[in-house]
Amino acid sequence: MAEPSVTQKSPKWMRITLFCSLAANLLVVGLVAGLALSGGPEKRANAQPREAGALFTRALSSEDKRALRREFVRGLRSDGPDRGPILGGVQASLDALRATPFDADAFAETMAEQSSRRAQRDALGRQALTARVAAMTDAERLAYADRVEDGLRDLRKRFRPRD
Repeated sequence: MAEPSVTQKSPKWMRITLFCSLAANLLVVGLVAGLALSGGPEKRANAQPREAGALFTRALSSEDKRALRREFVRGLRSDGPDRGPILGGVQASLDALRATPFDADAFAETMAEQSSRRAQRDALGRQALTARVAAMTDAERLAYADRVEDGLRDLRKRFRPRD
């Protein structure tokens, strides 16, 4: 009769090494797949710069960002909590897209209405940011301006034309 084979457990250091190797390989595969799916660094380098407003909000301190967010939400609530017009606008665009025959003017009108609502929210954001900056001391405002300038410098580096 054959004797049952006895399997030895591999040493702990070997199991840890194999696990770390597997994790590193998966990380590399994930990075390569992410680059391939996103178009790689070249695509990002040719991307359009973000709106300048993002520079101003990112440069705020955490406390100022929270205060700005509260003020913005307070302004939105004063317009009413009903989000029906936003949803209705998208639905109107969908209806125009599905209409046969297609009415380009009707579709353009629904898009213009949505743009108008966005412009109203942008104006509210500008007002809240202006009020927040106006409440800063001179020293806080100058430090804020320095942070905005740092962001602009970084943005210029990222979007510099490549040869």
